[in-house]
Amino acid sequence: MCTMKKLFTALLGLFLCAAAFAAQFDFKKRLEDAKKGDADAQNEVGEYYAGGEGGKGVPNYAAAMAWWNTASRNGSVRAITNLASLYLSGRGVDVNIPYAIKLLQQAAKLGDAEAQYFLGVAYFKGIGVMRDAPTAVFWWSNAAKQNHSRAQTNLAFAYARGEGVERDARKAFELWKAAAEQDNDIAQTYLALCYFTGDGTAVDYYKAAAVWNAAVDKGNPEAMYHLAICYQTGRGVPKDKEKAFKLYSDAAAKGFEKAVKPAEDLRMQIMMERNQKRRNEAAAE
Repeated sequence: MCTMKKLFTALLGLFLCAAAFAAQFDFKKRLEDAKKGDADAQNEVGEYYAGGEGGKGVPNYAAAMAWWNTASRNGSVRAITNLASLYLSGRGVDVNIPYAIKLLQQAAKLGDAEAQYFLGVAYFKGIGVMRDAPTAVFWWSNAAKQNHSRAQTNLAFAYARGEGVERDARKAFELWKAAAEQDNDIAQTYLALCYFTGDGTAVDYYKAAAVWNAAVDKGNPEAMYHLAICYQTGRGVPKDKEKAFKLYSDAAAKGFEKAVKPAEDLRMQIMMERNQKRRNEAAAE
């Protein structure tokens, strides 16, 4: 059940994207197109309702479902994926995992990258299907070829860990790099780790620090932790205990447990050094 909830949480991205998209398009015009039978417009109108009318109101999943049903009958593959997301998350309809998986399989076979990505997640986690890492890799590979950043990121983890595919550190590096270039902060975090450790590429502390800094700007706590190590040790950036302490503290505040002890240890070290400096200054007077 916990794993299923994680997938449902991930699915919120569909609706967040829908809301962001809906805010940028002409609803009245697309509604007219939808009423004339334009399947893409019908899907977009559904996304508009699912996104709370461009983020201005409360999501109307019943209206979204009606438009997505119509759009899917008229040939919109993305509408099929969006319908699957409703049945997976229980928004506007009872949760129906087997039917959601059936819809994802249909959309994935028709080439929808989002469906391929989520179908890969389902196979990797064993949600609605038997757990099958090689099949997850198959679907993520198809989505990755369409430049789907989350699929590229997950596929990179599969190659890095040898799950469902033979381990290939270089391939993992290349996939994380492709996703990182699309501003995926998780991919940026692990691309930087490749540069830092030399796994799949040459060691380059300066690139590692720069890429971690980009992920930190997006609020990634694991990147904060790693960048703190850079500042604490002076690898890739000038040594700076104060910056390191702030990054450890920020990562810990975001729930990254590995940062808690280093933050406390560095806090004590900085405090002791300050006290010693005061004593030295007082003795010199």
